[in-house]
Amino acid sequence: MMQDLSFSSVPDVANVEAYSGPASDRDPIEVLFEVPHGATAARCYHAVRDRLDPELPADLQDFFFVNTDVGSTEYARAVARLVVDPDATVRELIAEEARARVADLPPRRAHVIQCLIPRTFIDTNRIVDPAAPDGMTAALADYIRRPEDVAVLTRLHQQYHGLVERAYRTICSGGGWAVMPHTYAPKSVDIQTIDEGIGRALRQAYEPEVYETWAWRPQVDIISESREQEMLAPASLVHLLEAKLAAVGIESAQNSTYRLHPATMGHRYSALYPGRVLCMEVRRDLLADPFDPFVEMKIGSEKVTRVARPIAAAFLESLTKS
Repeated sequence: MMQDLSFSSVPDVANVEAYSGPASDRDPIEVLFEVPHGATAARCYHAVRDRLDPELPADLQDFFFVNTDVGSTEYARAVARLVVDPDATVRELIAEEARARVADLPPRRAHVIQCLIPRTFIDTNRIVDPAAPDGMTAALADYIRRPEDVAVLTRLHQQYHGLVERAYRTICSGGGWAVMPHTYAPKSVDIQTIDEGIGRALRQAYEPEVYETWAWRPQVDIISESREQEMLAPASLVHLLEAKLAAVGIESAQNSTYRLHPATMGHRYSALYPGRVLCMEVRRDLLADPFDPFVEMKIGSEKVTRVARPIAAAFLESLTKS
């Protein structure tokens, strides 16, 4: 019997979209794409900023643009569409011996939940805790001090995860799958403190002569393990994803940047539904056209499709092995 999966958008909290294939008498395979850092547009920033202390640092918008996961929602949508209805290129990326099995899969139904709450103010990929253990950033930024602001942001966090927790529970407990798409900056820029001087510090870090000293990150980092090196992601999907990305010339790594930390919601959902949730980072310069960290970036549709196709092919092929 088909489950009721009617998730609704919440203004200034989350945008929900659904993608379905042709009607069938078989129940669809459900896939959730949860984008916790999907608040990438300036309007998302101002919708929350206007509700907070007017004395907050004036250059926070610089931090917002530099530190937001630009392109994450766009590639989530693209993968969702291609998982539901693969194009010819996706089908070609699937191993020849698996194509018939993929064609015989039940229909897929994909749900994209885009968070609209900027991580500049509260990080919805963090458990709300005043402490920031083991060098992790806390859910609430250091400059959020006014009790009224803490209350507003905590309530937004609760509203978001009220929706998201139900989506994970309904889909993953019912035999479905989830993907948590992130993006990260091309280079690992070392900023020691996140406080009132963050905008100025970032501008200095991105000065050409300084920026050149920072290390490049992998084009894609698959975040598959806990800190104890326990595999929480679907192992067959991870291995297929590495192969499909390599086939289109995209380099990937596993857990190169970080591992799933108990302070993150990514760890929480991956641990609740082991082997059902995939977390991944895509470098922003693979998606933005052009990459310019201090403005609202344009995301290139061809760039997004190049990244999305191997992810969708890996996902579809892995479904034949589950």
